[in-house]
Amino acid sequence: MANHAKENFTSPKGNLKWAFITKQGKETEQGSGKYKYSIVVKVPKEEAEEAMKFIDTFWADNKPKNAKARPKTKAYKMEEDAETGEETGYVLFGFSTATTFPSGDKKVVKIFTAKAPIREVTLGDKQIGEESLGRAIGTLAIYEFNNQFGTTCYLDAVSLSKFVAYAGGGVDASTVEADDDAEDIGLGEAVVGTDEVAEEAPKDAPRV
Repeated sequence: MANHAKENFTSPKGNLKWAFITKQGKETEQGSGKYKYSIVVKVPKEEAEEAMKFIDTFWADNKPKNAKARPKTKAYKMEEDAETGEETGYVLFGFSTATTFPSGDKKVVKIFTAKAPIREVTLGDKQIGEESLGRAIGTLAIYEFNNQFGTTCYLDAVSLSKFVAYAGGGVDASTVEADDDAEDIGLGEAVVGTDEVAEEAPKDAPRV
């Protein structure tokens, strides 16, 4: 891959979706054995226009001479309704990075609180839920793949304005209906709290 232009870039603040930024990350393709850290920031269109223009200008100023006028893919896309295909009024900014450097050293996506004084924090065993608000921080770049070009965002850090832990399906004892005819099943009486339950991984993010 040829070296192309790069520039620091921070997304607008929005809902943080499909966050795979710790542990093993997300497999790049099923069965590939290769993994990446990734996150998508969902932003209302009117609040995303400046960032979209920045990315479009970056492409226009740095587009390789042998590239087509329009990029193959962009570092953002309009969100569409899954059933109707109509735009929802939101923009999705996608960031990702390999989980390891070429040297084999592990990549770490840093996490910061956005409220002053800004602190670097860790998630521990928690995952970022989609009600969380924040920004993705990284590098906007021109990429080349199979002689096709576009813009992409590499992920370095996430800043959190609001954190809501991902809770999987959200099912606990209060959601289960009692059955008067049920048998006494001898599985003991251990009750596992939500903090001890392994959280289900979020669904795969779309390509952006």
